Amino acid sequence: MSANTSLAHDKATLLKVWAAVGGTKQALTNGSDDVEDWKGIRVEDGRVTSVDWCESKPPLSGVISKEIGKLSELSYLGLDDNALSGEIPKEIGNCKKL
Repeated sequence: MSANTSLAHDKATLLKVWAAVGGTKQALTNGSDDVEDWKGIRVEDGRVTSVDWCESKPPLSGVISKEIGKLSELSYLGLDDNALSGEIPKEIGNCKKL
């Protein structure tokens, strides 16, 4: 998979995960199509490597989607100080660098 294809895949995954935790697209993207400009997202070598949604305002309150497991290059996931519910999905085990 090319870097552009991988980043497009990660972008779609982030939108699904963000929606599941109760966030709006505008709050995540700040009106930008560039994933590197999105709230709390770090991209390295064309892949999402870090998601830092700690202390989101307003606090995130949904569930962590199993889609999170599709972010295979993820090495940091920050969700502290939110109001998430439910179990951590087993698919997070696909994020081998966490």
